[in-house]
Amino acid sequence: MPQTQSTTPISIARARPVPGVRALPPPTGWAADHYGADHLGADPHRTPVTAGHAETERQDARGEWLRFAPVQPLFRARAAQRLAVLAYHGVTDHHSFGAQLDRLRRLATPVSLEAVLQAVTERRPLPPRSVLVTFDDADRSVLTHALPALDARGIPATAFVISELIGTERPFWWHEADFLARHGGRARSLDCGRPSQLLLRLKAMPDPDRRRSLHELRASADRRPPGQEQLTPADLLALRDGGVAIGNHTQGHPCLGRCDDATVRAEITGAHEALTRWLGEPPTAFAYPDGGHDPRAETVLQELGYRLGFLSDHRLGPRLPTHPLQISRLQVDSTTSTRRFDTILSGLEPAYRRWRRQAVA
Repeated sequence: MPQTQSTTPISIARARPVPGVRALPPPTGWAADHYGADHLGADPHRTPVTAGHAETERQDARGEWLRFAPVQPLFRARAAQRLAVLAYHGVTDHHSFGAQLDRLRRLATPVSLEAVLQAVTERRPLPPRSVLVTFDDADRSVLTHALPALDARGIPATAFVISELIGTERPFWWHEADFLARHGGRARSLDCGRPSQLLLRLKAMPDPDRRRSLHELRASADRRPPGQEQLTPADLLALRDGGVAIGNHTQGHPCLGRCDDATVRAEITGAHEALTRWLGEPPTAFAYPDGGHDPRAETVLQELGYRLGFLSDHRLGPRLPTHPLQISRLQVDSTTSTRRFDTILSGLEPAYRRWRRQAVA
């Protein structure tokens, strides 16, 4: 796609520098488990690094082939009239991530969360080739790796926060469960001898059963997981001042579809109140945990005044979102090759994945 500059009042927001924040080398140890799990084509909350890297290599190889498919120019032309919202998790490789951002500057029009909100409010489509960068879970790599790269290129972004982890050293619950199961942890409702299935089983449980199983894993494991330094309230302010908007990702990242009505409401309102207290203003955007829409959650969001809600359905959306609380996002990883990155932006890779699933079914 040729480079296009927006001439509409919906401007490209310029990230402001944050003193004292610089890019750091890729993390190691416990944190590397989290970042290594961030890959397209597998659950972003998986822990094993080796499996994640192998899957990434397979996906990248397919992306290399798709880039030269005869239909790629057609998909690219269609994508120019769509909104691409990129859903990252951690940033493992800041060099690869920087290369992706450079592609965005050449091929697309990066826009801010505020610009998307303005488009919805004024019922005016975003500029052609609009792309919004987002991060789910908001671990420290958003501050240490993503923010310097974004700021250097003037690209805005949005980070969706799990509020109960802010200011703590608690690992993400899916990492904790994996660690505990690998160190002798057992739960009545889980087959802990099959680590690859552990997270799928936990996510499939009603939320009270998931919480009970985690408690049983903690009580029976031989070791406690190492701490994982999380963002602080001051870090959230630094991100916001640097051009990264802060959104709601619930209190504890449950699967909302497995929660009762009271829990859905408590998860959203609890995080909303905490973020409002830390930021001095209420958040206006929400990302559904695990990316699936929940109508009960949407009702709560409307009551709280939320204007934007984001899925993780690996699709492009209209430049003027039809359902502002159900905006599609593309799953992407910081280690994705730039060639495959192009096929994701064009919508060809997501379309191919959907076709494969239908063919297998």
